[in-house]
Amino acid sequence: MDLDTVRRILRRWGWLALIPTALGIAAGWMAAPPTPVYQATVRLAVGLAPGAAPAYDYDGYYRWLASEYLAAGVSAWIRSRDFAERVAAALTAEGVRWPAPAVQGALASDYQRSVVVLYVTAADPALAEAIARAATTVARREVHQVWPQAGGGTAWLTPLDPPAAAPAPPPLRARLEGPFRAALGLLAGLTLAFLAHALDPRIHERADVEGLGLPVVGEIPKAREPVIPSAPAAREVR
Repeated sequence: MDLDTVRRILRRWGWLALIPTALGIAAGWMAAPPTPVYQATVRLAVGLAPGAAPAYDYDGYYRWLASEYLAAGVSAWIRSRDFAERVAAALTAEGVRWPAPAVQGALASDYQRSVVVLYVTAADPALAEAIARAATTVARREVHQVWPQAGGGTAWLTPLDPPAAAPAPPPLRARLEGPFRAALGLLAGLTLAFLAHALDPRIHERADVEGLGLPVVGEIPKAREPVIPSAPAAREVR
């Protein structure tokens, strides 16, 4: 199918493509806006006490190396169900009842060298800050229960940021939902237009006959309304 055929199809049936496209745009415009969420971010510096490394520490090299391994482990622990249950218990002790599955869904973590980054997302900024404070407390207080080699005060997790919640940008899915619906409507409209062209048995122009493999002897142009020249204005006789 060449471009000229596509142009003829769209010129004849393009109005069918506009209907689903308009419906997709209207559906995206009328969709409920995403629920605002808030995120609290806390960075934890991970370090080991000077006496936690052997004598061949080489100016603290092995302590830095061990802190990087511990940061990766703490980041993975924060995303686990065990950590969520510990945080939920800490919240209950503070009078905030929040189940462990919900806490686990609100927590995310990453690490950069010897720094653990804790992300807490919730619909309420006060709740996000409360979860961030409880998570920070649990991570600092109970890290030796998960890694015994970090016990005895050898592992230090130092908060670098206060748990202040701020509005989080809407997720990528919410931002692309409107354009996606419009594109889906346009695709459905184009499909409908080409389907109408394929099922149309009528002959509209010369190209339709040639497409059937039939010879064209002649073509009668469309009749146009005759143009009647206006009568010249009569001159005034004095």
